[in-house]
Amino acid sequence: MLKVEIKYCGGCNPYYDRVALVERIKSRLKGKAEFVSPSNDDVDLVLAVQGCQTACADLSPFQSQTIHIITRIADAEKFIERLLLPP
Repeated sequence: MLKVEIKYCGGCNPYYDRVALVERIKSRLKGKAEFVSPSNDDVDLVLAVQGCQTACADLSPFQSQTIHIITRIADAEKFIERLLLPP
């Protein structure tokens, strides 16, 4: 199962409810992805949930990891579809 860490932006100017969107992602990917805490060293992917197109959250701590950036709801749908496709 894919292990995913969530990184939120600071939320200074969000265009959508980031927390609600992540809950929807978690629900749709149940059984396909495990969402782990930032303290977990065994992470396959970082999901950077940015509230707007500026996407200004500092992702430098994750340079050695695969990062998928979400800046709008449509990005979340693409992420879900990608993970739901058969290998």
